[in-house]
Amino acid sequence: MKLNRIETILATGIYGFVLVLIFSNQGNSGSARHAVSLMAYATVIYGAYLAFTQWISPSFFQVRKIDVGIATTLLLFFLVWLGLTSCIWVRDYHLRDYHHWDDGRFVPHLKRGESLGGALLVLLLLFAYEGIKRLIRYLQQTRNTLATRIAKESLVVLGGGTLIFVMLMAVEGKLAAFWLAIVPYIYLIFALNIYWLLPLKEKRRYTFPLYLLIAIGLSFVAFIPSGLFLVSVIRSAEELFFVLWVCINLIMIPLVNFVYQRQKDRISQLVNLKMELGQTSADLSFLRSQINPHFLFNILNTLYGTALQEDAERTATGIQKLGDMMRFMLHENNQDRILLAREIDYLRNYIDLQLLRTATSKGTTVECDIADALESTYIAPMLLIPFVENAFKHGISLQEKSWIKVSLYESEGKVHFDIHNSIHRKPESDPERRHSGVGLENVKQRLAMLYPNRYDLVIRETTQEYFVHLTIVC
Repeated sequence: MKLNRIETILATGIYGFVLVLIFSNQGNSGSARHAVSLMAYATVIYGAYLAFTQWISPSFFQVRKIDVGIATTLLLFFLVWLGLTSCIWVRDYHLRDYHHWDDGRFVPHLKRGESLGGALLVLLLLFAYEGIKRLIRYLQQTRNTLATRIAKESLVVLGGGTLIFVMLMAVEGKLAAFWLAIVPYIYLIFALNIYWLLPLKEKRRYTFPLYLLIAIGLSFVAFIPSGLFLVSVIRSAEELFFVLWVCINLIMIPLVNFVYQRQKDRISQLVNLKMELGQTSADLSFLRSQINPHFLFNILNTLYGTALQEDAERTATGIQKLGDMMRFMLHENNQDRILLAREIDYLRNYIDLQLLRTATSKGTTVECDIADALESTYIAPMLLIPFVENAFKHGISLQEKSWIKVSLYESEGKVHFDIHNSIHRKPESDPERRHSGVGLENVKQRLAMLYPNRYDLVIRETTQEYFVHLTIVC
């Protein structure tokens, strides 16, 4: 729902509430006439609010038609002035306080400056309200820090509180003074508990009685200025000073704790959802990176050349290993955890296929020391293969001396993985030159999410060698 529509609904609800409140307080004919004047006050203010916020501001000021906006605002000012003057006439008519003019007509005794001052006050409050709205929009575009969040909430309280205050002024001055004293105090108690006391309680592990004692003490100190202001305006409020403070805190402290717990649960759900989405995104990204056309075409060309040179046994073996790898990628890679033994099978199949490509190169050495894993050890899929892929991608040259050494073993619930390879820089014309290692950033992200504080990754690189050491606590 758009903000303008929400504003209109809230303002209409407040306007209706004020009318009901005025009507319920009218009694005899004199007070009935007074109630009519108060309803007229509220109607003029409500109409001015709608005209300015829903028509003048969006149609002229927000699109920078300043001259037309000023003209329509002046017209609105005169209409409000005329409306308030009429309200005062209705209000004072029953007093029968008349003056005679020279032509013998009777007119009510009006306080000449009252309607003019009221019209100016209404327009000033509307401009302040619109300025607060724009400031809130600006803060929403800035970085969402604690200071900006408190500033936005304070502006919302100020804007909404000002609108209701103006409405209440048309009904009853004491009620408006009560609103002016209580609303800032209620928000202060809310902000102190939500943003300071409750987080401090969890951080330092305070007991609930100690938190309650601190919260009550601070709330009493914060209530003193509001209470003194209320007592100075409403004499009868002296007897209700402590009663009012107790009632507010009996409502606010449980309510703030409820809101804080709801926010905490919502944040926890969002964090979990973000982790799940991040893991899913990482898995999908990794699957895309695995379907490497360069790798697949090399393997197919190798299989084709092998089939021409000798019997079909090696070709069949290579195709079988490639099929096992593809089945692994399509099925087991979607699981959260798999047996370490299955991950090792995938590694061995991949290395065997790459050895078909490097078998004819006498300057290439590939050493593998991959121990069998226990059947009870599980690991997240596809965490180790990116390092092996990068070793073959950047560490093998069919024209220069190359080497790769892979070591993998399990000990006391930990998986130890090491890979050491030579580095051969690709020529400028090679499109793979500007691509980083396949899935390395992806693996780092998955390790941080799946094994927080349970892994150790060390990567070292020189001009000629690349070394990776990874330890995972399964």
